[in-house]
Formats: sequence, structure tokens, C-alpha cells
Amino acid sequence: MDPGPSMTESVQVEPLDHLRPGARLLRPRGPFHARTGIELMAVIDGQRAHALDLLILDLTHLATFGPVALQIVVQIATELHRVDVGLRLVGSEQTVGSPLTVAGVRSLFTLHSTVGEAVGAR
Repeated sequence: MDPGPSMTESVQVEPLDHLRPGARLLRPRGPFHARTGIELMAVIDGQRAHALDLLILDLTHLATFGPVALQIVVQIATELHRVDVGLRLVGSEQTVGSPLTVAGVRSLFTLHSTVGEAVGAR
């Protein structure tokens, strides 16, 4: 059953079971800092109880994708890979793609320009 959207102080969660069973959309709100990372990991752990199969992390509203955000996203990717859950990022090439490339971790991620594109990708 699709529990509907929920929100923490820094993260909005939207189940996408109506589009793809087991998919969840996470949208960080506000600046991306250590607390955001802690909340994201807690939300992800909670979503795993709901047959999480794919996580779409929407980074389109971030003004910057700095070192803290990069570190958190790599940590999320590592954890999701460990538990065999897919991860797709949504964001611009300039804001998100370039920092991933410069850091040498671009190959860990698929980057999409829209949530719809990320949901529909194979």
C-alpha cells in the first residue's frame, strides 16, 4: 500500500508505487548539510521496510552541490548498492553532474534531468 507523502525537517518523501512499485522520491529541502545527510539515511532506512527497490533523489532545487552534499550522496549510493536498491539522481549537469565528474565518482550514478525521466529509465 502506498503510504502517501511524508516529510522530515530536511527531506520530503513521496512514494511512487503508482508509477513503479517499490520506488520512492526523496527531495532534500533547504541547504544540504550534515543534518540533511543524517535525515536522508534515516528516511532511507525507514523506506526499506516498505519494499524499497528504487530511490530517486531529486536534487533540482539545490542551489549548490558542494563537498558535504557530494559526500552524503556517495554514502547513500554505497549503502543502497550494498542492499541492492537502485539509485537515480535528478539534477542539472552543471549543478550536480560536474561536481560528480570532478570528484571522479560520476560512474557511480545515473543522472536524469527530470523525475519522470528517472522513473521511466531502465
